[in-house]
Amino acid sequence: MKQKLTKKLKIIRWYLCLILLGIQMLSAHAQESRHSVGGVVVNTSGAAVSGASIRELGGTNATRTDAEGRFTLDVSTPDATLQVSYVGYVAQEVPVGGRSDLRITLVETLEELDEVVVVGYGTQRKANVTGAISSVNMKELESRPVVNVVEALQGTTPGLTIQQSNSQPGSRPAINIRGINTLNNNDPMVIIDGILGDIQNVNMADIESISVLKDAASAAIYGSRASNGVILITTKKGSKGVSRVSYDYIFAEQTPTFMPQIVDSWVYAELRNEALINSGRPTQFLAEQIAGFRANGPNTNWMKEIYREAAPQQSHNLSLSGGSEKTTYLISAAYLDQESMFRGLGYGLERFNFRTNVETDVSDRFKVGVRAAYARNTLKDHAYWTEWLIEQATRMPSIYPIRNAEGGYNYPSGSNSNSLARLEQGGLRRSANDDLSGILNAEYKLWDGLKLRGMVGAQLYYNRMKENRKAIPGSGDQENRMTNGSQRIQNITTNLILSYDKTWGDHTVNALAGYSYEGSTDNRFETFRIMEESNYDIMGGLQTVNTGNQEWQHEWSIYSAFLRMNYNFANKYLFEFNLRDDISSKFRRGNRSAWFPSMSAGWVISEEGFFPEGLKNIMPSAKIRSSWGLVGNNRIADYQYQANVNIAQGYNFGNTMYPVASFDAVNPDLRWETTQMFNIGADLGFLNNALTFSGEYYVNDTYDILIAIPVPGLFGGGTPIQNAGRVRNKGWEIAARYQFNTGAVNHTVSGNLSDSKNKVIDTKGTEWINGSDVNTIVREGYPIDSYYAYRWDGYFQTAEEVAQGPRLDGITPKPGDLRYLDKNGDGIVREDDDRFVLGNRFPRFLYGFNYAAGWKGLDFSMFWQGVGQRQVWLRGESVEAFHNNNEGPVFDFHIDRWTPANPDATYPRLTVGAESANNAAKSNFWIEDAAYLRLKNVQLGYTFPQHWTNRISVSRLRIYTSIQNALTFANMKGGWDPETADGGGRIYPVNRTFSVGLNLNF
Repeated sequence: MKQKLTKKLKIIRWYLCLILLGIQMLSAHAQESRHSVGGVVVNTSGAAVSGASIRELGGTNATRTDAEGRFTLDVSTPDATLQVSYVGYVAQEVPVGGRSDLRITLVETLEELDEVVVVGYGTQRKANVTGAISSVNMKELESRPVVNVVEALQGTTPGLTIQQSNSQPGSRPAINIRGINTLNNNDPMVIIDGILGDIQNVNMADIESISVLKDAASAAIYGSRASNGVILITTKKGSKGVSRVSYDYIFAEQTPTFMPQIVDSWVYAELRNEALINSGRPTQFLAEQIAGFRANGPNTNWMKEIYREAAPQQSHNLSLSGGSEKTTYLISAAYLDQESMFRGLGYGLERFNFRTNVETDVSDRFKVGVRAAYARNTLKDHAYWTEWLIEQATRMPSIYPIRNAEGGYNYPSGSNSNSLARLEQGGLRRSANDDLSGILNAEYKLWDGLKLRGMVGAQLYYNRMKENRKAIPGSGDQENRMTNGSQRIQNITTNLILSYDKTWGDHTVNALAGYSYEGSTDNRFETFRIMEESNYDIMGGLQTVNTGNQEWQHEWSIYSAFLRMNYNFANKYLFEFNLRDDISSKFRRGNRSAWFPSMSAGWVISEEGFFPEGLKNIMPSAKIRSSWGLVGNNRIADYQYQANVNIAQGYNFGNTMYPVASFDAVNPDLRWETTQMFNIGADLGFLNNALTFSGEYYVNDTYDILIAIPVPGLFGGGTPIQNAGRVRNKGWEIAARYQFNTGAVNHTVSGNLSDSKNKVIDTKGTEWINGSDVNTIVREGYPIDSYYAYRWDGYFQTAEEVAQGPRLDGITPKPGDLRYLDKNGDGIVREDDDRFVLGNRFPRFLYGFNYAAGWKGLDFSMFWQGVGQRQVWLRGESVEAFHNNNEGPVFDFHIDRWTPANPDATYPRLTVGAESANNAAKSNFWIEDAAYLRLKNVQLGYTFPQHWTNRISVSRLRIYTSIQNALTFANMKGGWDPETADGGGRIYPVNRTFSVGLNLNF
């Protein structure tokens, strides 16, 4: 029995050994069939994504990324697919493909990026917005080599029009929202952290968000100053528990995007002779001289001589941010140095920025914050006007060197100035601008949902200017003139706001009521002296002749009460009501107050039960919305309802001259300009909202516009201002954005297109013709400031055509001259009878397109911007050969001029002096098609892997190169930039900027 038991135990042991061996073999086989994979998960900026979920698709293996975004996971097969997800990012499926080290880039979802937008006096969820609000994607503006925020915004937002006609240091691009609404000031209101501010002085690296309020529903909360739209800028603040040091550096070289192409000296001489012969004058150059120009020169382009080949530009940004459980902080400093393209005495712009934002929770109910910002702009410029310098250089033909044989400045016959001499010896103009602002805000939670907020803000703007213009020996610039000026503006803003937010069931109510006071004082002073010597930049002595002083002071204030109420039912039905009452000092008592209401509604159709499930899988979000309201415009001169007293020499009684006092004609009943706005829009999301679309249509009707209507001569006074004008402005906007991945490459594509067109509805039958070189007209039924000129009708080809065709009053044309349409058919073309309305300078069909891609630390982006329709009327030396009886200019396009052998030329026959009167007449021959497409920015960067940078205690290191205004496609004559303003082309060029940069985070 015992032997049998022992035998059985041996058999059991053998079986156990076999089982254990089998298990071990199976385990080894399983280990061999499994695959270990690791890597890092980052966002599109290269920053680690901590806590991202990583799991094997179709399996149970899963893990999460650590604080550095890294992970390790065993998968069942080398060909497994990982599903990577994190809140706020588009989920991805990543094939392992046998790799063991992956770099996975998650793309932020639009819901997360746009979840909260800044609105007037608060924020709202994007999904609940019923007005026309555009949020600028600040990531797309990163690392742009621009001098100010305005340049970077061009083309980014539908309905936001920015025109950069030049890049001279200190220049200010024009800003407009949704076209032209009034015959007066159309500038938008700009609010920075709750107070009025100068957008030019904001450091772009400090900006957290930019919102553009475009309709009454979004802007009426600002009442009397919102008719031209509102731009809200919110600056960054620190984050609790995170300390970060960031440093950004950009170095760039500026070169002109355009330069007039002046003909070579020998070509010029030939064309000059031809023009003289056509004008009945003797020739100027012999054949031997022309041959000498070709062989030995000179051949000087004076425009190129006054500019440097390239001008450097650099910027530094340093910020420190962080916080504890109760307090957050951000401290930043920035420096910008933009050198001028002009040759001379180191001209250019320097700007220093400093900002500190601190917020602290005093208790669970009470928190306070302080925001302070300082900007110093120092501008060093020549002592003349830029238009003078460019005018002289443009008119100078290439047969003259800019310096003579002795190295001095050349003053050709007929010229008494030299642009280079003015730049190098004509003195300096220095401006120092200080912009200091401070904001103290507090918030107290009365009970759940009810808060009381208060804010006091102040801004001090102080500008000093010194100009020392020096006489230049040998030239016509013989005046030593010294000018000192200063401007001091003080603005005070206070707000007190009570807000209430409550949700119960399907009902959500948000409401706020507030009070605001704003006051401003503006003091300006200027003095000048004309002196024999100007070697010192001071004004001393007892000089009483050739001197003058001027001083101005303006004050205004505005008291306001405002209210906003939002109601949301089940995230399907959205309603909003706004009301503001403004009381302004710009009008007399009785007319100072005005109410500005607005209302809007939205319907989220995708939340309805009847919305098909199949459609919801394709289009998960769909909202339509509409708004109506009234907003105002107070951008008018102060106290126009009061009469100015004018003192003048009057009557002589006996031997004594007695002064006479007179009063301006005024209208004491002036009141607000008011704009009635209607907007309808839709917001749609597709493909899990990776693709979004929005569209808008609007009509703005402005009435009570302040205009001067002529009065009968029997009135015996001037023309008072009246509320009598009306303008209608219509337009539409569309924008789309798509984020997707192809393998390890993430893509973002976005674009926008918008248009607006205004029409003068009523001026009480009055019309105005403005301008000298360029004429514009304000006439009922046409856009504001439309061009007004003759219409070109080809060339006179023969003497018979000249005899039979219409002619300008008092001018006898010749073959090769321009022919004009005779509107009334009387054979004579006159200004009073035969001018046409011919387009205008305001751009239409504005568009922008952005593409960005990222792959394993590499990032690439390009941004295109353009205008589909715009006219620019060029005059004078920008387009006319031998303008105004000068020796020049002559450009390349003048070579294709009319001759009997070239009857289909693009330019009429060449003439000089009085013989040019026919062709120089104001006509649409000089109006250019200024539509264009511009590669505004192209950028390539690389973010180093974090496991590399961690070794040097750096959380992010990115290097990049960028080109601003890289390419331009346009059809402008002479190579002029399509964004140039009207007139003689006397404009500093727009710069093309080549840059390299560094982003460094600790």
